[in-house]
Formats: sequence, C-alpha cells, structure tokens
Amino acid sequence: MTNTSTEATVPTTDVDTTEKATPASSVEYSAGVVRLGNIKPAAPEVEEATPDITGKGEDLDKKSFADFGVTDPIVDALEDKGITHLFPIQALTLGPALDRHDIIGQAKTGTGKTLGFGIPVLEDVIAPDEEGYEDLLNPNKPQALIILPTRELTKQVAQDLREAAKYLSTRIVEIYGGVAFEPQIEALERGADIVVGTP
Repeated sequence: MTNTSTEATVPTTDVDTTEKATPASSVEYSAGVVRLGNIKPAAPEVEEATPDITGKGEDLDKKSFADFGVTDPIVDALEDKGITHLFPIQALTLGPALDRHDIIGQAKTGTGKTLGFGIPVLEDVIAPDEEGYEDLLNPNKPQALIILPTRELTKQVAQDLREAAKYLSTRIVEIYGGVAFEPQIEALERGADIVVGTP
C-alpha cells in the first residue's frame, strides 16, 4: 500500500518515562493513534465490487502459477497436488501481492483464497537455508503471522501452506487453544518462519 503521509499523533500520559533496567529478552511495545485520512488505495478502481476477470479476456485454463511469477519449488509442489491452473481470486491477488502491495479479496469457500494469499507469503519468507537468512533482523524468529478466526481454519491453512512449501525449508507452525501449550511453545523455540494461529 502506498502511503505518502507520515502524520501520526501519540497521546501523552502522566507515566514515569525514566529508564529502567529490563531483561535483554524483554520486548518493548508502543502504541499510538495514526491518522489514516491521507492514505490512498493502490488498487485500481473497478466498476463492480467483484470483477469477473474471465469476462475480460483472461483465459485462466491456459495460465499457470509460473505465468504469474510463482517460483519453481512452489509450482512443483502444487502440481504434485494436481493444482496447475488458477482460480479467479488467485489471478486477481497473486500479481499485486507478489509485488508486495496490500490486498483485500473476497471469494466463496473453496475457490482458492488460501493459496491466493498464502503463496505471496511463502515467496516473501526467507528460509534458513536460503541466501539472506543470516542478514535478517531476527533470524530464527517468525517473519509472517497469519491470523484466522477458528482452530479448524488454522489447521487447514497451515496444512495447505505446508503442502505448497513441500520443496522449501520454510518452517510453518500453527498455534491455537484447546490443546497443550508446551508442544506449541517448543515448536516456536525450535524456530518458525510462518506462524498460523487463532486468538
């Protein structure tokens, strides 16, 4: 998303701001109010809320994931699952998402949203055996967080991403309630590149 505005307002409080010794492992957080009035959407304007790209000359039966810039390891993993052509939501989201634009998409259940949004995440994450991993600000820490509304959807999305990342060393960890926390904490401590979870 393009944002040329840097205007932000942080509320003032009567809190003691003198420095205090904190453990090296602690993380400091800050909060504030950001005015979003000057943000302009990067997405092109469309005449209808749900554009039908099949009616605009797009022949999705002849387009592959590679045609949209998806790398070979992911294309090969998808082909292993019998997935070779894109659903309309994927054709609409992959280009802008792979170019690192923010996107909002809506489609019916079972029409490919997970891969439409998940493939760009897989492409952007640097796995431990890839060039540039050691240059990350926090290697061995999550690079992406995917938040979903239910445990079932969390498990499904994590599984779909693992299948698409079959030929990558990307570590995907799922976190959700209703089960023992210890194995989940251990999985995070071993290292996670993508965390898929539900509050």
